[in-house]
Amino acid sequence: MAQKYRVIKRRNLGKDADQVSHKYYAQSISNGNVGIDEICSDISEYCSLTSADVKAVLDRLNFVLDKHLRAGRNILLGEVGNFRLSFGSSGTENLEDFHTSKIRKPKITFTPGKLLQKTREQTSYERDNVQVVKVTEPCDLPHAI
Repeated sequence: MAQKYRVIKRRNLGKDADQVSHKYYAQSISNGNVGIDEICSDISEYCSLTSADVKAVLDRLNFVLDKHLRAGRNILLGEVGNFRLSFGSSGTENLEDFHTSKIRKPKITFTPGKLLQKTREQTSYERDNVQVVKVTEPCDLPHAI
């Protein structure tokens, strides 16, 4: 199945913004959500575990990932992929001026395994038939979500 997208008009933030004020960009459209219960049910269809067993493992996985990431370890999760913490910092001219306060909040970086990488490479695209074009401009007004 193809990944659906729509084309929207946005303010150009690129280097040529002074020449071209707006450009058209693709925006992906979700085809819905899959909850943890359905994932557990799908997995249990292909093994001898019950859906509840799979959910218990997945619930515990979150705590195990947290434990090892906090310890500074990379997590190699087989064919699923790898997780690691990564971060950057602002620079200083002198070594003596560098303090941990210069380090930015870490991110959890996920590198997909071979099957998921193949999924990315083989993704096809299908334009949504709705011809809605939005212009999004940043503003300082509060918005309800």
